[in-house]
Amino acid sequence: MSDRPTYATYGNWRQPRETGLLGATFGTSMLGIGVAVLVIFSGLLLGMKAAIVIAVPVVIGFIPLVSSRDGRSGYERGLMRFQFWRGVKRREHIYASGTFSRIPGRKYRLPGVLAETELYQGIDSDGRSFGMIHMPSKSAYTVVFDAFPQGAEAVDQDVIDLYVGNWAQFLGSAGETSDVLGVVTVVETLPETGIELYETVHQNTLATAPQLARDSAYQLATGLTAGGIRLAARIAITFEAKTAERKKDPSEQAVELGRRLPGLTAAAARAGVPCSPMDADEIMAFVRRSYDPSALVDVESGLHSSEGTGLTWEDCGPRTAIETPDGSKYVHDGAVSVTWEMREAPRGAVTEQVLQRLLAPNSGVPIKRVAVIYRPHSAGDATEIVDRDHHNATAEARGGSVKSMGVASAKAQIDVAATAQARMEQARGAGVIRFGILVTVTEPAESSDVPKIDALIEDLSRQSRLSIRRSRYWQAAAFASSLGVGVIAPDHSTIPSFLST
Repeated sequence: MSDRPTYATYGNWRQPRETGLLGATFGTSMLGIGVAVLVIFSGLLLGMKAAIVIAVPVVIGFIPLVSSRDGRSGYERGLMRFQFWRGVKRREHIYASGTFSRIPGRKYRLPGVLAETELYQGIDSDGRSFGMIHMPSKSAYTVVFDAFPQGAEAVDQDVIDLYVGNWAQFLGSAGETSDVLGVVTVVETLPETGIELYETVHQNTLATAPQLARDSAYQLATGLTAGGIRLAARIAITFEAKTAERKKDPSEQAVELGRRLPGLTAAAARAGVPCSPMDADEIMAFVRRSYDPSALVDVESGLHSSEGTGLTWEDCGPRTAIETPDGSKYVHDGAVSVTWEMREAPRGAVTEQVLQRLLAPNSGVPIKRVAVIYRPHSAGDATEIVDRDHHNATAEARGGSVKSMGVASAKAQIDVAATAQARMEQARGAGVIRFGILVTVTEPAESSDVPKIDALIEDLSRQSRLSIRRSRYWQAAAFASSLGVGVIAPDHSTIPSFLST
């Protein structure tokens, strides 16, 4: 008998879609059939020449719908480019705030969809202060938790499997209530300043202690952290206000969230992720240093001392932010950020360590942020989705021709088995959740080497079996989405859904 440990594997991720003609969606197929009927009747009533005149532009207009690349139809790609080009022409890709700007109040407000947000502070039923970001246009409130993941060091595999199962229950329970718009987990690496450890030693060192003991403690605090890279993690949960009172009055929503936060932190702890709500000062600190990395030392000095950061929500934005005209970079306050998005989930079975290479500190990219965005379906929607997905997979498997018997039909049978398993798990209480990943890297503008970063991130993603692409034409929005402050990108999309693949 072998003593080699057995590792649990995970996977079976699917992108549900309705099966139509030529691999197109059901809606696109119905549109194609309607176009074909129109051309046929035109030929019968007006003649062949008239039918050709009608058919040629219609076919040309139909091709972009079935021409998919990187998960986007031709119309999606074209419309994104057009909207971005129009914004550049209007100089909307440039953001300037502060004393000499046109921003109301001459403040340093956050750019884009975050400009309307406000930050409030409440107290939960355990007596802990928590910050609450309000986005009025979406009636959305976001609470951020400071997380301390357990990790896999000296933890048995069965315990890890239990953590994964409890995390699935944590996410699934979000779909049991209709007010959770999204859950965003963020793991980022930052240069280690040593301020937190130094302030901790300073606050716990008696002034009457022997000089040698004090000197040793301070030297140890500064020596352990010099020049290193540290990991930080947080969880952001965005809720939608469901009553008129909560939509208008943030204090009403704060009472509701304060009642629920202890249960959420307990559920996260059972998943191996102990966490506590971030107060307003802590939220402002990470937002400020994300837009202006040079402020890292200042905000941490204030945060870990009795003085506080001295920030207000209106001061957390960048002085200047520019999305480059080619839509590939985001320049803000002397830094350059590039964001990539998940193109496809890892294929096949993976272990819980699949993203380890991407999450781990890397000296080549000291400031790196990986955000996993979860959007849970409600229980009713989940049942309908898995049933429809299984029906479509079965129809595709049964509709294969003799010529397609082989690799294609084998894949279809695998899809049928996968959707059947999803139905069974959902019936047993599992949730159905959409998810995506954003990876953001920030470097000083004067020393940034984007091609090198691009190659490094591509390599790390391949090691993580993750397919990614550059978030072209929405770098500023992707940067905000990866922060975990309430920006759920699909909720702000301006591209009609019927143009998607």
